[in-house]
Amino acid sequence: MLLEKARKTIVRHHLLDKGERVVVGVSGGIDSMVLLHLLKAFGREFELSLIVAHVNHGLRQDESEREAELVEKESTRFGLPFEYGRFDVREFSRHAGVSVQDAARRVRYRFLRTVLRKHQAQKIALGHHADDQVETILLRLLRGSGLRGLRGMLPIRKEGVIRPLLESWRGEIESFAAENRIPYLIDSSNLKKDYLRNRIRLDLIPLLEREYQSNFRESVTRTAVALREEHDYVEGEAEKVYHQMVREEDGSLTFRFREFQSCPPPIQWRIVEKLLERLYGEESPEALEEEAWTSIPILYEKLRHAAPSFLLELPRGAQIAKQYDQVVVKRCKTRTVPPFEVELSLPGHTRIGETGKEVQIDVESEGEKVYYTLESGNVRPPPNVVFLDYERLQFPLKMRNFRPGDRFAPLGATGEQKLKKFFIDHKVPRYERPEIPLLISGERIAWVVGHRIDERFKVTKKTKKVLKIEVV
Repeated sequence: MLLEKARKTIVRHHLLDKGERVVVGVSGGIDSMVLLHLLKAFGREFELSLIVAHVNHGLRQDESEREAELVEKESTRFGLPFEYGRFDVREFSRHAGVSVQDAARRVRYRFLRTVLRKHQAQKIALGHHADDQVETILLRLLRGSGLRGLRGMLPIRKEGVIRPLLESWRGEIESFAAENRIPYLIDSSNLKKDYLRNRIRLDLIPLLEREYQSNFRESVTRTAVALREEHDYVEGEAEKVYHQMVREEDGSLTFRFREFQSCPPPIQWRIVEKLLERLYGEESPEALEEEAWTSIPILYEKLRHAAPSFLLELPRGAQIAKQYDQVVVKRCKTRTVPPFEVELSLPGHTRIGETGKEVQIDVESEGEKVYYTLESGNVRPPPNVVFLDYERLQFPLKMRNFRPGDRFAPLGATGEQKLKKFFIDHKVPRYERPEIPLLISGERIAWVVGHRIDERFKVTKKTKKVLKIEVV
């Protein structure tokens, strides 16, 4: 009997405490309508105060209106508060650059959390059941996931989301609805094979049960329980390592690559999970399920086989940057600097639009004085300022960024070397290199801005005229 099965799930996983306020997410479909009736039946036993929350995603106009009317009518019949949210999910999907399904999920969870805060409730109850669990695990398996993903949805999450029907099958829910004459509507989008989840439910699972394993769904749920227990143990060990290894400051997560590399692979995987969980906060993994779970194996492989430096963009304007032994994970948009070449005003100001920098050039006639000032070591110009021998330069001067094959003769070194090697030797990350301006004299690089000038353009005691260049 579904009622007793749901009660066992509630008790076994401590989903409800007496006297709690619970927001029930009700779409109007059979699962959530049955959930509402079950929680209403448990109301006296657990002393519950229920709030019904319904989201109209604006995707199926006629159906959505009928669903809203049904849910509101049932709420009124039960004498329960009814909260209604209407959203343009397609517009949100375009604006956020995510799939319609992901946009709908994000909108739905945000609305439910808003209702939770408004009513000072403790829990959000959702109608996911055992068949949904099987679909979710297969979806994550196809996209690539570790133990955390393959353990499936949890009966209760730390932010108060509970799933009292998670151990009950769709057939049991349908029988309960028929026996108790519970009204519900069928979402036509669940029958379309445009979405991968629907194809898994309508095609893949029936094929596996028919051709390979008649008890396939039960086997998957048993496996998920076993994986959940293994996950919980390893998770505890990973938590200790994470807090020892990762530093959080100014919205960034920073750690040493060698420390990450020294961890066993299962611990490495969980550190990646925790990085994403901390990075996305309340958005992951529920509201960001598809992209967050997809990012884990990509990021894991990138770190395991890491180049000396790299920059990897993550969903929602986030990125991970490795600069030799230091790794930084943070929320921000990566800025791509296109190839540029700008002729400089002499003297005067020149703005480089691609980098947001400005070049100021002045001519000084007291070359010998500048030379002795620099040689004394009492005055050291900042990295964005240089003094060059005017007469050794070829005009007009230009400023451009890195090109393959660039070479120069670094100050203090003997002979030329490839600029790429200079960057590697001085641990300049690959993703930063296109942003570094290069001062060009004829065909030569006279200055790698912020790093080193070319030996051939340095100020000597024979210098009569000096060019002062500042990049701000």
